[in-house]
Amino acid sequence: MVGERGQITLPKRYRDKMGIKPKSPVLLELTEQGIVVKPALTITVRAFSDEFIQELAKEDLLKAGEKKKALARWEKI
Repeated sequence: MVGERGQITLPKRYRDKMGIKPKSPVLLELTEQGIVVKPALTITVRAFSDEFIQELAKEDLLKAGEKKKALARWEKI
């Protein structure tokens, strides 16, 4: 049943099976068969100051060739 504010309740057995905890984000996908509910993946994003990045660069223990290979891998992702 859809409540007055458009909310629905997922039965506990389904939440447990899907690993959905209270206040977890979910994705809704509209298909020809109906609505599919999926747990959402969230990623924390941090902004770094120029000073912090410079400190990291000073402490970088990778050799030049290793660093180039690592950065090339990141670009492929």
